[in-house]
Amino acid sequence: MRKLLLPFALALLLVFSAFGALYVARGQSPRGLDGGTVINSETLGDNTRQITAPDGVSTDQLDPNQPNIGFIDSPTASCVQPNSAKNECFINWYYLSVDATPNYMITMTVKLNDIGYVARYSGFFQTSMYAPHSMVPQGYAVPCGPLHADGWGNTYAYTVRARDSANLGSANYGSVTCPAYTP
Repeated sequence: MRKLLLPFALALLLVFSAFGALYVARGQSPRGLDGGTVINSETLGDNTRQITAPDGVSTDQLDPNQPNIGFIDSPTASCVQPNSAKNECFINWYYLSVDATPNYMITMTVKLNDIGYVARYSGFFQTSMYAPHSMVPQGYAVPCGPLHADGWGNTYAYTVRARDSANLGSANYGSVTCPAYTP
């Protein structure tokens, strides 16, 4: 009986080691929220931005510190309530910007996760894309929401995505909180 125990234990150890190595190999290419392979990622608090490549693109040829598409710059997301007598707020950014030099920018989209897509910007033979506040001066209309325990109204998660002509993607994820509607 002892003669069988040692080979059985070694075989079991070998099987677990093999599955452990496969798990490590699979985890070396993290997936982004869009399903692509993450080339580079930054996180600050609840906000995350990622640069991804589609499946089939060799990440060995891509430098994670210098991809051809840049991070999306989307500062100062804000939510304002111009008329306190209405349950209507507006979400906007100071500007949205992304660069893909030497590739061309194809598209940039803005999605309010609870509502859906609210903007789509398309490029035509341009290496960067810039959408200033003045393109949508009032912003995107959303319900302000009732007064919550934190003293504010609704919080909306957003996703800003961009894609270039090499099919590289960039995305920003964040949230913005609106003032409460108190009739």
